[in-house]
Amino acid sequence: MKHTFYQRAAGFLIGCLFLMPTAYSALSLDRTRVIFNDEEQSATVMLMNQNAENPFLAQSWLTDDRHNKVTTPLMVLPPLQRIEAKGYSLIRLVKTEQISQLPTDRESLFYLNVREIPPKTDKPNVLQIAIQSEIKVFFRPRGVKPAKDEIWQEKLIVRKTGNTFQVENPTPYYITVSGILKQPKATRANPVSLLKGNAFMVAPRSTLSVEVNDGTVDRFYLYYVNDYGGHLELPFTCAQNQCQPAIRK
Repeated sequence: MKHTFYQRAAGFLIGCLFLMPTAYSALSLDRTRVIFNDEEQSATVMLMNQNAENPFLAQSWLTDDRHNKVTTPLMVLPPLQRIEAKGYSLIRLVKTEQISQLPTDRESLFYLNVREIPPKTDKPNVLQIAIQSEIKVFFRPRGVKPAKDEIWQEKLIVRKTGNTFQVENPTPYYITVSGILKQPKATRANPVSLLKGNAFMVAPRSTLSVEVNDGTVDRFYLYYVNDYGGHLELPFTCAQNQCQPAIRK
């Protein structure tokens, strides 16, 4: 009897979950990452309200590379603003006096967080959800400005140790790897992924270990994210246990 009661209760709860409307974000950003160059006084991000009926509040703040909230050496203006239905506004990232404390020989990483606050509703029994978005902010000092058309991701080195890839980033830039495949996307409808986990990011002048499904491959295709949020392909070839990009001329 008791067992039947719990079964019915569980079924009721699962049914309620299926009946709940899918939450979607009303506020959207115009990019997936921000490159803040040192020679600029500020960086700007556009914030758009996709809702056609209601205004939303946008609460914005920055966190450091460990996700601790910060107000220096960068800060967000305004920290709270109202965006009308189908309207847009701007978020400004500005430098503070403490900007000189950041490294000058490599990028620094921050995260821009935006939480949307929906208007109060008069309808009873309505669950309102505040959705939060987060994008990366890379502060790029003057001393590490890349040359025109430079592809620093081509300097990546991968060393194989069993089913582990040691991904070395000798550059002063953060490099985000969105995938590592056995076959290129252009020639295979469903290329086999080598990564056991998800996308990853390698900090400047550091090495990161990632688990793979097959460490015996002698070639693979690495996909990285560029400054504009595009996912670009970089073919690698291996000589014994060391793999380097096969640069296309």
